[in-house]
Amino acid sequence: MKAIIDEFKLILNGKFIFIIIIAPLIISAAFGYVFKNNQLNEAPVAVVDMDHSTYSQHLIEQLDADQYIDIKYITYNYTDPNDFLYNEKYLGVIYLPAGLEKARAQGNQSNIGFYVDTALSTATASLRTGATEVITAENSTASSGKLVAMGLNATQATNLSTGLNLQTRLLYNPTNNMLMSSVIGFVNTVFLSILGGATLGIVPRLREQGLLAGMVQKPLSIVFRVIPYSLIATASMYLVMGCLKQVGGLRFEANVFQLFIPFIMYTIALSLLCMMVGWSASSPAKAAGRITMILLPSFILSGAQIPVALLPPILQQVSHALPLSWHFKFLRGLGFRGGDLKYFSQELGGFLILITCILFVIFLLILNERRKARKAERDGVNTLPEGPTDSGTTVVTSDTSVNTTSTDSSATLPSGGKPQKV
Repeated sequence: MKAIIDEFKLILNGKFIFIIIIAPLIISAAFGYVFKNNQLNEAPVAVVDMDHSTYSQHLIEQLDADQYIDIKYITYNYTDPNDFLYNEKYLGVIYLPAGLEKARAQGNQSNIGFYVDTALSTATASLRTGATEVITAENSTASSGKLVAMGLNATQATNLSTGLNLQTRLLYNPTNNMLMSSVIGFVNTVFLSILGGATLGIVPRLREQGLLAGMVQKPLSIVFRVIPYSLIATASMYLVMGCLKQVGGLRFEANVFQLFIPFIMYTIALSLLCMMVGWSASSPAKAAGRITMILLPSFILSGAQIPVALLPPILQQVSHALPLSWHFKFLRGLGFRGGDLKYFSQELGGFLILITCILFVIFLLILNERRKARKAERDGVNTLPEGPTDSGTTVVTSDTSVNTTSTDSSATLPSGGKPQKV
């Protein structure tokens, strides 16, 4: 308990609370505001109409009526599509070939060109969806018209032309909200660097102060020092999620009380991992640079930027050794999908195994510190100078001189002197 109180005093006298709460809060508020409009509707599109027909005009009107497409420019002369895309004034170009109306009337296939600027892939994702919807509807209408001409009624014609209808529901993130992917990844990376930077220097600081040798005799007094950092970091994470939800409109459905368990497990696991990595450093300043040993693998392998499923199989296994990987599983499962904690017993077990493994390594490091302390103590005893082994007697002579180096009962006297007993 004294170790926890000491760490709380150190935190209160420093800037850790201000940094761990204010910095992620500012970042989450800024990114929440920037990415509030996460879906681009009415993407600007140019049309090259080489058919000049009634049907081509009808098709252009249908495309413009789609919620994802905004026809900004129409030309009836051939133009290189790249000319429209170079300066990002348009995100796509639709090319309607000559003979489009004639081919439709004869039941022949026509190829409509659709040039999409994939350099801005996030902005054009909905654009492709909108164009596909319009073309599918036009094909269905054409098929129904031919079937009606063959003697079927409108209902039968529609059922035959669309015999299989795929009903799709986009769950959890239907608008591809960047707050649920890139922003969450970036905020948690910043959070990791702040918490990791503080806990990396715990053991080097004790070593520098000369307290580590005494602390290793009580291992829990070292391990418990991460608890204050974990509690404060957990409170900061609640504030960050609340800010993203209020400012950016983040869809976050987790139970606030159930969320405490994965949050505190993540902060404890991360703090212990950083303590383990920074253990051998001679000072907190030298330990600070080791944050990259945790930050870079976490950023790449935890799913912060790319899904873990896209990684090679061996790296997918390595990602299980990173607390941030488990943290994202709980964020997506509890927060984004609204699952109950009882469905995550396997993930909780995996998290506990990771914490246990980290604690095992830390206790091995503690045993190593004890061994080095005992060796240093033995070496210190063996190198001590040897002291006198015989007791001396004091002899006082007549000329008041004192001799403390003689061990014999008699003393050497100056001439004419007589010994005196003491």
